[in-house]
Amino acid sequence: MQQAPPIVIVKIILEVVAATSTVVAPLVGGVLDYQPGRASQIKAELEKISDAIAQATRAGRYPLIALFQDIPEQMGSGYDVVVTIPKISIAMLTVQTDPVLKRYESTFPKLYIIYKEFLRQLTRHKNIVAGDPGAILHTKMDRPGDKPELTGFNDYLDAIELSNLQLTFRQVNKCKSLTKS
Repeated sequence: MQQAPPIVIVKIILEVVAATSTVVAPLVGGVLDYQPGRASQIKAELEKISDAIAQATRAGRYPLIALFQDIPEQMGSGYDVVVTIPKISIAMLTVQTDPVLKRYESTFPKLYIIYKEFLRQLTRHKNIVAGDPGAILHTKMDRPGDKPELTGFNDYLDAIELSNLQLTFRQVNKCKSLTKS
């Protein structure tokens, strides 16, 4: 029997973000960027996205789903891995001069579309044990943009922040069909 590959959470979340992006890109004005890592690593990767178009419009960086590491993995639960992801940010550029209430009419509706579809795609992934997006335990916080020096990023962003996102992962074994030769 072939050994199953290890569960790599950052890769599974990448697949979830890709599936989310396919659904929401036409609704939110662009494909989702995905950046896993520690805060300084995520910031450095965003700074690398610097072609001429991105410099002028910040296109290519946002909307963003950032998976902040480190992620403790609880083993021995009967499933392969049970995790509580400390922080995921779903972020978009904002207009720094807009008051918060205006952002709830412009930026936050798009953030909510991404947030809800992201939860839905988590339940659809073959390696994640979840049936109802509304039953995925987590804390959600709306984060209207602030000065870049206060957020740790170089851009003015509005975000939905998920913390303590609890997920259970299982390995899905591929069985080869038995045929007579």
